[in-house]
Amino acid sequence: MNLEDQVRNMILGSSRPPPPGLQRPTSPNAFNRGSQQQRRQLYQPNAHPAPPRGPQRNGQPHWRQLQAQYLDSIAAAELPRVEMTQYERDDKETFRKALEDVCIDVCNASKHLPKVSLQCFGSFQSGFASAGSDMDLVIVVQDSDASACFSLLENDLPRALEKRLLQIGYGARLLSRTRVPIIKVCQAPGMSLLSKLRQEREKWDDLDPDKKYFDLHLKKEREEDVDDDFGLPVLDDTAPKQPSPESPSPEHDTQTVRELAQTVKSSPERVATTDKPRREPWKRERTSGALDFPKDGVGIQSDINFFNPLGIHNTQLLRCYSLCDPRIRPIVLFVKAWAKKRHINSSYSGTLSSYGYVLMVLHYLTNIARPAVLPNLQQPWRPNPNCTPQSADVTSVDDFTVDFWRREAEITGAAAAGQLTPNRQSVGSLLAGFFTYYSSQGGYPQFHWMNEVISVRTQGGLLSKQDKGWTKAVTEEGEGKKVQHRYLFCVEDPFELSHNVARTVTHAGIVAIRDEFRRAWRILRARGNGEFATGYDGELMDAFVEQERREAKVKGFDIKDAESWPTLGALKGI
Repeated sequence: MNLEDQVRNMILGSSRPPPPGLQRPTSPNAFNRGSQQQRRQLYQPNAHPAPPRGPQRNGQPHWRQLQAQYLDSIAAAELPRVEMTQYERDDKETFRKALEDVCIDVCNASKHLPKVSLQCFGSFQSGFASAGSDMDLVIVVQDSDASACFSLLENDLPRALEKRLLQIGYGARLLSRTRVPIIKVCQAPGMSLLSKLRQEREKWDDLDPDKKYFDLHLKKEREEDVDDDFGLPVLDDTAPKQPSPESPSPEHDTQTVRELAQTVKSSPERVATTDKPRREPWKRERTSGALDFPKDGVGIQSDINFFNPLGIHNTQLLRCYSLCDPRIRPIVLFVKAWAKKRHINSSYSGTLSSYGYVLMVLHYLTNIARPAVLPNLQQPWRPNPNCTPQSADVTSVDDFTVDFWRREAEITGAAAAGQLTPNRQSVGSLLAGFFTYYSSQGGYPQFHWMNEVISVRTQGGLLSKQDKGWTKAVTEEGEGKKVQHRYLFCVEDPFELSHNVARTVTHAGIVAIRDEFRRAWRILRARGNGEFATGYDGELMDAFVEQERREAKVKGFDIKDAESWPTLGALKGI
């Protein structure tokens, strides 16, 4: 049986009922979505009416069957293209070992550097990696008495490793303004890119010490690529502002905007294009800079993290979830491929990381799908008394408690025996429910983006932003960096409970993400109604094309389209 046939069989699932006596031995409240008190605290807008039931087959209405067939057909064609081959996995493992050897050599050359290893985490290790995806690596200190924290000083590991990688001929660029230092590495940068990277490092080497570490002593400095909650760059407002004769006073802002809107509608001839240089409008994918690695043509790409103590445990948790059911991997790969094609999968551009989408999938399959597809691995439930009980493998990592069912042999054995779920829906049927839930359309249940926090560790999977205290953006400052924590969209890390995985999502980013879920729902609704022409929405997996934005000048004001100016966007007709 070839790969395509295997994928097709896995996608279509099994129509067989669960074996008798193997229904999950759990209490009636095991999959209850939160307590009554919690549900009352969450915002519940007027729900859209549920779709008409219509004739049913195998427990599913006819419209859902049509949606599932549509998604199953896409998955059968798409998954073989995004599945990482064993050859690619072996090639990346060879590259990891080569990078690890460089790290060991750098540490051995300095007396004050500890012994380290370079371990893999993230999607490559969890089983959710797509073909061509980057490899996430983390420096692990082998000496128990040595500090696992590295500075940005010239003789410490991040700077020393970057320099050595460039000397060897790898592409290497140290990112110093992220939460922790990260070196982006590419295997074959080409002479042009390699020369630029080396020149940039030489410029830093030639600086005076006070200029090299100027940012380490600066208390108030803008973070590189930090946006405000509207997706716009943070501006330096320390300098006194002078009133502009063309700028309206605050009390006249709304009136002036409405006048401008009326001018655009009634007198288009008064709108003239302007050649005045201005900041580029927000795009779903950030324009690449001179030192950014291209997506293709530079070999294997990797991110080396210098401090991520929970990364390996997060990866192990996701890997254990992937072993619970053969449908998990294809669903995650499908969602990641969709998000990538629709350009809503870039934390650097203000949208959501792949890790965030994986947690969204796990929440749906654990708490929303009926029957539940996944058990909650951080809860006490086990399928039989022979399984390791909760807290048997508990550990503390950087003051965070890590406790979940992590015995892979027990999980795979219970899954093979049919003890983890009675759900027999196909991949397409589960994907249809996933897109409907996060579109907040089409009836109950709905995810309420403004008020709810995804929390895969908790029973029910949802908390309120009020309970978490995640209602207003905060800025964390330290070592010359400003890191902004946004809470427009909230996905709680399974272990680092104070960390919002979706903190990078800006206002423009969350609008784009929600628009894409609604677009997916419209396409599925049309398919459920037997309509094969989906109009301007196109097909689900159509690649997103960034539209050129119109710029104009009216009465001294620069106007872009409605998406670029939220105030104008609220006015109809622009």
